[in-house]
Amino acid sequence: MTVKSTKLEYINAVRGIAILLVVMLHVSRAIIKVLPHTFAYICSKGAYGVQLFFVASALTLFISYSNRVQVEGDHTNRNFFLRRFFRISPMYYLAAIIYSIIFYYIPQYNDGRPLVIWKVLANVFYVNGVIPGAINYDPPGGWSVGVEMLFYLCLPFLFVRIKSYRNAIVCFVVFTAGSIILKLVIRHILISHAIDYKGPETWFLYYWFPNQFPVFFLGIILFFALKKISIKSKSKTYILFILSTIILAAISYFMPVMDPNFIVPEHIIVAIFFSINIFLLAQHPLILFNNQITRFLGEISFSLYLVHFIIVYVLADYCPLPNEPFAKYFTLLLLTLTISVSIAKFTYHFVELRGIRFGSKLTKSRLPNVKFTSSL
Repeated sequence: MTVKSTKLEYINAVRGIAILLVVMLHVSRAIIKVLPHTFAYICSKGAYGVQLFFVASALTLFISYSNRVQVEGDHTNRNFFLRRFFRISPMYYLAAIIYSIIFYYIPQYNDGRPLVIWKVLANVFYVNGVIPGAINYDPPGGWSVGVEMLFYLCLPFLFVRIKSYRNAIVCFVVFTAGSIILKLVIRHILISHAIDYKGPETWFLYYWFPNQFPVFFLGIILFFALKKISIKSKSKTYILFILSTIILAAISYFMPVMDPNFIVPEHIIVAIFFSINIFLLAQHPLILFNNQITRFLGEISFSLYLVHFIIVYVLADYCPLPNEPFAKYFTLLLLTLTISVSIAKFTYHFVELRGIRFGSKLTKSRLPNVKFTSSL
């Protein structure tokens, strides 16, 4: 069954919300010393915008793959990998080059350290997701791209094996349990060697693929759920969305109290509620979340994700900002979005779209005249 692109507008809105969460997080980190603790803590939850990206990505890729497999047959996998490479790599490589130049000449933006070429290459070849020290190096935020690329490798296999939302739920439970067990085993090994597990776990063991992989299954569950379940009542949809959001906010805020040893993966719990909200947004548009602004931000979200890092830190270092903490935060946020969106709109049209078109040309000889949305 082919899903019409007009019915997928909510997915771009979801991406727009995700990138807003991520930008809000990094703006707070740039001036975290002057922000009230509670406000900075709330902003830190913007980190889960990446999991929102992952869920949306798995959903859209399963939709796209299911549509294309009907017309591409044996060439589906080859064409899928070609399209995904040229969808991601042009902008990602451009960002890697620009950030490498910045890090080389201005080491302060690389934690005061000289540029390490092998770490850059690990990101360029998308193996950073399994290499400590390189997982989130250059470009900044590259950990999520590395994780995403590893999911791409798994997707054709998963598509063949998972045929219902029940299968997807079983896979989600199994891989979630596996990620928790793996985390506890690594903790035990580190403790036995007198190493504080909270050190490495806050970066590599959180970022790496095994810890993030279960989140993608939520998008696959959504793919099947959206074909089987619908809610006709708008009022019921709105009420469920509000309840889900309130529960999500409460759990996320009080998670350190409920689980002080960080055994339960908070990012997966948050992603579950994100998935519920995506399902509800797919039923009926909620104008507060699905509107022209969020859809536009979602369309340019990949460029915006890669661009905003340097913008926020340069502004925080060199732009005169108000002294009052909240005024400083929201001024920096507005300036960051204004400049980053302007650059991202340009790179989306002149870098990303050209990569998408080139990837499409490489597969065109194998395709009949069928239109698919390029944003998938």
